[in-house]
Amino acid sequence: MADTYRVSVLTYNVCAAGNRAGTCVRDLTPERRKTWAGQVSALIRSRDVDVASFTEMCYAQVGLLRHALPGYRLVWYGYAKGGGPGHEDRCRTLWSDLTPDTVPPDGKTFGVALALKNGIEGPPPLRRLLRADHAPSTPDETIHPRGLLCATGRIGPRRSVCCVTHISDTETPRQVVDLVSAYAGDAPVILTGDFNREPGHTQLTDVYGMGLGLGGYTEVDAEPCGVARRGGEHTTRGGRKIDYIFASEADYHPAGAEVVRTDPELSDHLALTGTLIGTEPRPRRDGGPWRGSYPASARRRRGRRR
Repeated sequence: MADTYRVSVLTYNVCAAGNRAGTCVRDLTPERRKTWAGQVSALIRSRDVDVASFTEMCYAQVGLLRHALPGYRLVWYGYAKGGGPGHEDRCRTLWSDLTPDTVPPDGKTFGVALALKNGIEGPPPLRRLLRADHAPSTPDETIHPRGLLCATGRIGPRRSVCCVTHISDTETPRQVVDLVSAYAGDAPVILTGDFNREPGHTQLTDVYGMGLGLGGYTEVDAEPCGVARRGGEHTTRGGRKIDYIFASEADYHPAGAEVVRTDPELSDHLALTGTLIGTEPRPRRDGGPWRGSYPASARRRRGRRR
């Protein structure tokens, strides 16, 4: 095995069924949707992406992308209908002009997906509906289903677990990393998706390692000038960074990120791409060069409250 190897990753919230805020309306016109598979597949091929992940995706797009990306293995997890309970299924109505294959056998047309260049191997993929860890911030807010998808594939010379999630303020990052840890064991992990939290959010302390938190993950945009930080370029049209490419710090180092704007725009999010450097594995939570640098006052046993 080579001492190091490069891994190219992409994550993209595609806002395929629109949203309550209406920020994706202009991105879902027939003219723009016709360019979707071509633009996204070109972005993946031009960067020789090893792992791509998608959130807020419609099942119809899986078939469109599979046709545009021969050789990649697409893994799908649908956990809702596009539009939500009691509303029309926009995944069907919006995308049926491009493909007749808009509804999977279980009827769940809205969810998340992975595209793996070298296919999948090992255990069956993990598809998990997340629980609400606490009530919404406002009493009349509806709790929408959220999910986690993981699949194992050959990333460079090693078998790695690749995951994508999309959480709201009712699900915690801690729930996600615990599920991933139970599925992955000691395998390298690449964890991507829309966490709906900016880098400084206290709940991301359970994810970040690198001396930036209590977790075991690095992030592609967390060491731009050789100094670890919780930050990065914004990944939404509104100017927030809420999309991430995390990777187990025992197996990967960050090597830079780039936020890519499609033309025409296809979502109210921007595609986040990044490079990881795979390394010889260290013991879990070893911390590497950041060992012991997280403030001692913040180190307390998980689950203990003050």
